[in-house]
Amino acid sequence: MIVHDVFLPAPLLVLSFGIMIVLVATAWRRSAGRSLLGGMVTLLLALAVTGLHTGDMPGSKGDTLFIQDRWTTYTAALSVFSSMCILLMSWRDTAHEGAGTGDEYVLLFMLGTLGALAMVFSANYMPFFVGLEILGVSLMGLVAFRRRPATAGHEAAMKYLILSGVSSAILLFGIGLAYGVTGSLRFVPPVAPADVPAALPVAATVMILVGMFFKLSAVPFHMWLPDVMEGAPVPVAAFLAVVSKIAIFSSLVRYFGMGEQPPFLNDILYAVIILTVLGGNLLALRQTTLPRLMACSSIAHVGYLLIAFVCPGLLQPGAITVYLAAYSVSTLGVFAAMTAFAAPDGPEGTAVAQWTGLFSGRPFLASVMALMLLSLAGIPPSIGFLAKFQIAATGVAHQRDLLVCVLIIGSIIGLYYYLNIIRVMLATPSFPSASQSRDSRPELTALVIVLTIIVVIGGLFPVRTIHPLLPMRPAPPEMRDETAHWRADLR
Repeated sequence: MIVHDVFLPAPLLVLSFGIMIVLVATAWRRSAGRSLLGGMVTLLLALAVTGLHTGDMPGSKGDTLFIQDRWTTYTAALSVFSSMCILLMSWRDTAHEGAGTGDEYVLLFMLGTLGALAMVFSANYMPFFVGLEILGVSLMGLVAFRRRPATAGHEAAMKYLILSGVSSAILLFGIGLAYGVTGSLRFVPPVAPADVPAALPVAATVMILVGMFFKLSAVPFHMWLPDVMEGAPVPVAAFLAVVSKIAIFSSLVRYFGMGEQPPFLNDILYAVIILTVLGGNLLALRQTTLPRLMACSSIAHVGYLLIAFVCPGLLQPGAITVYLAAYSVSTLGVFAAMTAFAAPDGPEGTAVAQWTGLFSGRPFLASVMALMLLSLAGIPPSIGFLAKFQIAATGVAHQRDLLVCVLIIGSIIGLYYYLNIIRVMLATPSFPSASQSRDSRPELTALVIVLTIIVVIGGLFPVRTIHPLLPMRPAPPEMRDETAHWRADLR
């Protein structure tokens, strides 16, 4: 009876059991290599069972903790795949820990992935907030794992602790107001009954939206991300830039896609999109380290995604899903190249000046880095060009002229700082540092090759790329409401 009464997505079960097994194995005997292997096997199994679930699928109108459809299956698979890539980036450094803190790193990493998946599958405020806090607490520990220098990691973790706590408090206050208005914990914007002041659901929605924008690092709630990503280890910075963003944006789409959007939401989103796109790109112009530059780039890409979010219609599902995939793969490729460039016992190689002359010393790594940067800039032939074209087409179809102009201006600014890194790699090195310390890391080589193939194939064969990524079917011609197909599929 319990199996039939409780609906639970299979990836959450697999990750939960995997975490417990790794925890018991660590308590028995410490081994960073065994924990890494257990974490990778758990993630592989979670990816394999992404479309499965335990128990009967709940009705669309009943209260339930979790929900599973094509949107959640897609974003969950993308999150687990990204986590696997990031764990591969951490493999060599974590395995060298021996009986040190490598086991805790893997456990925190798996817990963070579990929290992200709980948010993706949430249909209720309770699992959403619990997943958000699991992800946040795990990230605090992961950010502090930086060893050189250790004080930078501690400072970044403290900043994340304080600002994450503030945003979570605002979000929780909004959830409390929403529950007070509706008496329900369903993950939908609150609608006030006749005897409740209309200002209460508006305040609740704004607080929840502010909390989500904090986690997404949308302007003006963005200043924490560059500092935290600079102080965190490179793989953890990749986790912040990719997995956490997928989880939050998936929840944002779920929250406002299951019901009617409040009429005041468009004005707020317009202002946030313009500030986020322009602010992220302008901030990136002043950065001299790659983690801070990628943090500012991540802020700008959140603005691009929000353009598709405010343009419901037939093009919206394809634009969002393809852009999420393109951004994730390209960003992971940049961080994988940074990890491969780092010397085993030397500097991490995060300063842009350290990449001078890389094409002459390590042409393969430099070519991969250039391809990923061109994909983020939206230059063909790459999947990034297809993704940015989809976003622009969505804005044009809905006559969002201002947002399309902002998209074009932001892309031009972004092209400058992306090409500047390629220019640095093409320059003649002043010192032979760019070609030294070639450490054999087969796992990183395999990861870089796989990500490169995805970026190239996605750009050269766009039609075959789009259709497998679409988690939602388009509306039939007789549907007059252009947003009804989105909400119907989300239910």
